[in-house]
Amino acid sequence: MILNHRLMIAIVKRGQSRDVIAAAKKAGVDGATIIYGEGIGRNEKPTFLGLPVTHEKDIILFALDGDSETAIAEAVASAGSLGKSGHGLGFTIHLSKLLGVPHLSRRQDDRKRKRGLTNLDSEMTAFQLIVTIVNSGDSAAVVKAAAEAGAEGGTILNGRGTGVNEQQKFLNFTIDPEKDIVLTLIPNSYAEKVVKSIEQAIDLNAPGKGISFLIDVENVFGVNHSSLRNQKSDV
Repeated sequence: MILNHRLMIAIVKRGQSRDVIAAAKKAGVDGATIIYGEGIGRNEKPTFLGLPVTHEKDIILFALDGDSETAIAEAVASAGSLGKSGHGLGFTIHLSKLLGVPHLSRRQDDRKRKRGLTNLDSEMTAFQLIVTIVNSGDSAAVVKAAAEAGAEGGTILNGRGTGVNEQQKFLNFTIDPEKDIVLTLIPNSYAEKVVKSIEQAIDLNAPGKGISFLIDVENVFGVNHSSLRNQKSDV
């Protein structure tokens, strides 16, 4: 199979996406999709004058050729000031199939060669993305539980969905319950502890409460993980 496709995801401050996408295009990306969300990291204040603060984020999705991954990651990190406290981060995921981009359809499969590469310290090379889908309003509990288990923060997206235990109707119209999707990037060494903390906080095994799953991340850039080092030294 001839696959060398990546999905690059950059999470930046609201309003920075234009500059980030422009830089990515110069580095070889054809286009991008922006999703609006919110998030909080260890280095971002959760309140101001005693009131909750919403940190709005732009989540940018790029489909790209793996051969251009390093150049694009460097361009995105520079344009978004990723790596600076509170500015955001980026990572890539291998795609098993990509449709709608004909000129990327014939590329060598180099998953084994590149899997796990990162520009972070060797002790932090293996990362996973925890995706947690819960009922609207439960995202704060997810972020809190993850942070208590060692996560740096989380990004929250809003969506809709329904399961067999959630179908509701009003005046014979089906209502799709609102959902919060929480993205948590975490080193492998913290993954099980964080997942367990989220599961217990939300009671994910109860019907209709939500689901959580992990995705292997290949390349991570722009992560300010100084607090992770501090936690590691305290263990």
